[in-house]
Amino acid sequence: MAEHRTASETDLPRAHEQLKIALEILDNPGGGLVFGYQALGQARALLAETEPERWEEPIRLLAEAEQQAVWRNFDQARNLIRKAQKKLPAA
Repeated sequence: MAEHRTASETDLPRAHEQLKIALEILDNPGGGLVFGYQALGQARALLAETEPERWEEPIRLLAEAEQQAVWRNFDQARNLIRKAQKKLPAA
C-alpha cells in the first residue's frame, strides 16, 4: 500500500525550489525582481495553504523578505529567505 504523505510533505520540495529560485534571481536585471518576488509568494502560499500554524514563522519571514525585495533591500531579503529555509525541514 502506498505511504500516506501530508500535503505539507508533498509541497515542501516545491517551496524549497521556489526559495532557491528567489535567492538566485531576486536582483537580476531584466525581471529578476518580478520573478523572484513571484517565487517568494508561491513558496509562502504553499506553506500557508498546507499548515499555516506549523509554518507561521517561515511565512512571516517570507512576507518580510517580499517587502524588503520591493524596497530593493536585496541583502536583507536574502537573509530573511535563508532564515525561513532553516525553519523548514530538508526536502
